Amino acid sequence: MSRHVLAATDPAGREIAREERPAAPSLAMVAAYGDLHACDYVTVSQGESVGLYARDPEGTWDAVSPGTDAVTADEMRLWFELTHHYPGPGGADPGHPLGRAPQPGAVGRIDERRAISLVQEHIATGGLDYPTRGLVADRFAAGWSVYAPVDVDDSDPLAFLDMPVGRSVFLVGDTGRVKEVTSAIPPGQAEALFTGEEAFVRRPPAEEAFMNDLKAEFERLDARPGQPGAVAGFTVVGTPPEDVTAARVTALTDEIARQLALCGPPRWERMVAAFSCAVSAETADLCFWENERPVEARVPEQIALLVRRQRHLAAAMPAGPWLRLIVAVIKGPDGRAEVSTQYDYGDERLPDGQLLAPSHYRNDLAAYPRAGVPAWLRAHAGANGRRTATPSTATPSTATPSTATPSTATPSTATPRTAPPPSAPLRQEVPERPFVDSRVGWTTHVVADRQRITYGSDSLAWEEIEWVRYPVSRTRHQGFLVPSTYTHTYTFGVGRYGDSLRGLRNLMWSKNGKRAEAPEGWLALVEFAQRVLEPRLLAERLDLIRRGGSFTIGEMSVHRGGLTLRGVMEADWRSITDVEVADGLVWIRERGRQQPVRVSLDGANAVLLPRIVAAMAG
Repeated sequence: MSRHVLAATDPAGREIAREERPAAPSLAMVAAYGDLHACDYVTVSQGESVGLYARDPEGTWDAVSPGTDAVTADEMRLWFELTHHYPGPGGADPGHPLGRAPQPGAVGRIDERRAISLVQEHIATGGLDYPTRGLVADRFAAGWSVYAPVDVDDSDPLAFLDMPVGRSVFLVGDTGRVKEVTSAIPPGQAEALFTGEEAFVRRPPAEEAFMNDLKAEFERLDARPGQPGAVAGFTVVGTPPEDVTAARVTALTDEIARQLALCGPPRWERMVAAFSCAVSAETADLCFWENERPVEARVPEQIALLVRRQRHLAAAMPAGPWLRLIVAVIKGPDGRAEVSTQYDYGDERLPDGQLLAPSHYRNDLAAYPRAGVPAWLRAHAGANGRRTATPSTATPSTATPSTATPSTATPSTATPRTAPPPSAPLRQEVPERPFVDSRVGWTTHVVADRQRITYGSDSLAWEEIEWVRYPVSRTRHQGFLVPSTYTHTYTFGVGRYGDSLRGLRNLMWSKNGKRAEAPEGWLALVEFAQRVLEPRLLAERLDLIRRGGSFTIGEMSVHRGGLTLRGVMEADWRSITDVEVADGLVWIRERGRQQPVRVSLDGANAVLLPRIVAAMAG
């Protein structure tokens, strides 16, 4: 039996150390080996099989891919690096595999006017509250940074304090992809991450990358001053054969299925994911079934990056890039899984809910020129309408699945081809699009739709929530030799009494500036809580009081007789004269008391106090 080889590597896959072991190491052994060599990645190889393990920013080691081939392990290493570590506190590194400018492709570099036009269309299509006139664009490695400039009085040294912080900036890639970021993130960091995303998706296969680097080195040496030119021509012939490309596309699809499987409930029985993609946009629908009950889930942006990469590799196949990818997984009673995939190349018109706007297909046809374009796609791409995709029923394939060894996700049998085999559609419930998908901190997003709110691995249905809070605080950092600065902290928290998920009880956004604008994600959550959560929570609390029950808000006890704050207040409802909210506090004034009693809005359900008092005292 072949031995197990451990290798500690850097993000580019270069080995730092390696050793052989007679038996497969445990996760604890892999983690200890990685910590010993101060690296973030360890591979465990046995023959042709390679397992990839990685350490996240908090220092926790886990398996990224338990077993694949060496090339796919390299893909997953760079993917994990991009989604968890890059660009890092030191900023972008030009020598990093993700720090290089992405390949321009068939489109080449778009000009400034085109970048601004794409942003104007993005604003109009999304109905965004953002100016469309007077936009300016700055070039960076992967495209353009487009924004509305702010006029500042250069003669006033403190004028910068009045500049809005947190306004949107639009990053536009050369393929036409538009990504909205906040100006509160340092521009260099946002542009480096966007460049890394584009470089990851569009980098050439390993063989072609090697030949491109070799060509660049020959051309560099040939161009040295004072040296006669020795290279008359250089042709790259390193493109992998079609069967090799197909195998790599299939292997990466397996990894996508494995990552999607982690997004579902613990005991799901089947899963269907449907992706509709063009080079500059995509939609993703994901649904699990647990006890025959559909459970909709969101596809994280990290997995969408893998899908974009898989599609870029698939574009090298004779059929070109697919328009839709359907992945279906059915778990067997023995823990084995049946997986099927279907590629839709657009022989028939796509369903309305998965049809992207015409401009995205124009971008796609420019990036991936193809000989034959279906008539419906040619007509749709030539349209001037701004139709966008909306959630719809996915039509997964029922092609004969493969059986694989028990694992999180298992290999599929289908590979990209000219046209997908006919299949009977399997109905899927309509997944809902989130109204909030906002980054909190460096990497993790809070995602909310009308059913649930999710942050990392913590998730609650709105109907389960028993308390809410959303305080705002302002901190002044006193300057002595420099002007003072200000930080606004916007907090949103929800939970259940006695069983609050840690990740959801303290979501925090920070904005710098004297007059910082509230983050859009925070505002959307607060608006939803005020409109949907608070009326239910208020009705439940009033019913509890009227039935003789009691509860606490901070240190304040609320009961049928009134409000009690031990040693400070014992007030019946009729003695309370006024309640107001100001400066992050609820101010409660009682007849005969000179100073009001204050309750922090940081307390669970403190926002309900004014209406509770109004209802009970009125």
